[in-house]
Amino acid sequence: MPERLNIASLLALLLSVALAAGCQSAVQQPTSTAPTGGANNPTQQTGGSAPGTNQPSRSQSNRSTQHVLESMAQGAQWGGLLAGPFAHFGALGGLVIGAIYGMITVGQEEERVVAQINKEAQKDQQLEALIEQELERQRALDGQIQTASAQTTGSSSAATSTAGSTAPAPTTPTSKNPQPADRSPPPPNRTRDNVAVASVNKPVPPPAPPAPFKNVEVRDINGDGVPDLWIYYNPQKPGEIIRQEESTKGDGRVDTWSYFKDGKLLRREVDTSGEGRPNTVYYYSEDKIVREERDEFGQGRMTYRANYENGHLAKVERDSTGRGRSDLWIYYDPTQDNEIIVKEERDLNGDGIVDIWTYYENGRVVRRDVSATGLEILAKEEQPQVPVADLRAVSLPGR
Repeated sequence: MPERLNIASLLALLLSVALAAGCQSAVQQPTSTAPTGGANNPTQQTGGSAPGTNQPSRSQSNRSTQHVLESMAQGAQWGGLLAGPFAHFGALGGLVIGAIYGMITVGQEEERVVAQINKEAQKDQQLEALIEQELERQRALDGQIQTASAQTTGSSSAATSTAGSTAPAPTTPTSKNPQPADRSPPPPNRTRDNVAVASVNKPVPPPAPPAPFKNVEVRDINGDGVPDLWIYYNPQKPGEIIRQEESTKGDGRVDTWSYFKDGKLLRREVDTSGEGRPNTVYYYSEDKIVREERDEFGQGRMTYRANYENGHLAKVERDSTGRGRSDLWIYYDPTQDNEIIVKEERDLNGDGIVDIWTYYENGRVVRRDVSATGLEILAKEEQPQVPVADLRAVSLPGR
């Protein structure tokens, strides 16, 4: 059995050598020789063949041979792997199949290589065309600069000659040893040259836009020399106020900010404590007040809110303890010009539920109702906020 394997190996080796030689002779193309004779024949002038005459055919033959050999090697490898215990015979069969496949596909491989070479050549041609365009642009720009410089130099020379012809003749000095006149040529006008070159390289800038509308007006209302009113106008619509700042105390510090939209007042913020930030805010609609908010404890949150109807006070909601929850609600008659109370509600323990209801007529108390919880709280107080004798106990759901 080993002798058969050795014989098979030897046969495979001999077959591979023979196929390789056959493939090389099959794919190799006849080389072309340079034409002989003639006065312009480079071979006769230089004593050798023209450069690059046989290089394309030789490179093509080398690529074809390499492709066939690679196909034979891969076929032998796969044949040996697939044959298992008969690896030598499998390698021999794979070698033959690889040689046949390589000779069949050598043309496709050559076409792929040629297509790749053509693609690279097209890229090189495009790059050369771009470089040529850039060089042409640079040459045109240089020509413009030279033309502008020549024109500027000619203008300068003409001006100099004109000035020399109209200038008065120099007077002869009276000294015994007169100094010779300075006949050196004047220095070139570099400033004019620079301006001409700059005008070619850089376009003339557009004219500057007109100055923007001054949208801030400062006034001194009380005439003490300290500004106390700043009015800000809409830059797009001169004359339309968008914000107004006031110093009502005359110290030059702003304590009132008013904001407008389409010429109508929207909001006014007031600093009544002098801390530099507003603690009272008024909201307007159609130049009528609709809501008022106050920070009565300086904690940064509003503890007083008042709602208006048609410019008249309708409801006040307060957080009298500053704990962040309203505990007093006062209702007014919005149909009256004066602030006339209609009803008042109180939360005695801060749970957000009303404990006492007080009703008014013409500004006078006519009835008070109290819940069971509210009655207990008032009974524990030494000085109740409301007289207990005026209370009427009511029952509430869930109390």
